[in-house]
Amino acid sequence: MSKWKWVSVLAMSLTLAGCGGGGEATARGAIAVNTINGVGTIVTNYASQPEANSDALAQCARLVGTGMGCEVILEFSGNGTCGSAARGNNNVWGAASGSSKEVADSRAMSDCVAKGGTSCVIPGWLETQCN
Repeated sequence: MSKWKWVSVLAMSLTLAGCGGGGEATARGAIAVNTINGVGTIVTNYASQPEANSDALAQCARLVGTGMGCEVILEFSGNGTCGSAARGNNNVWGAASGSSKEVADSRAMSDCVAKGGTSCVIPGWLETQCN
């Protein structure tokens, strides 16, 4: 291969590498709740899902005073994606994501009812969050 072809191949490779193949990273979020007392938290805008899950569990544990009963009920990803959770008065949780707060809330309510939740509501203290 001639010297100029190598230079052209190298220049194209550097250009493609510099582009990063996709732009900014995908934001990740998680919802963790305490299934015993119904406390929960939503975290957003993390670089990785394990980070989001870990922080959601840690925040849930801080709210409860112990990690007992805290679990991640939803992982969601995508820039602009929202996560929501709904709780029935029988302690059944539903969770979902969507392209807006309204869509995520509607899906979370439907998920709660589908799982057998009664009188499902989006808890006021667990506000829907978006990446």
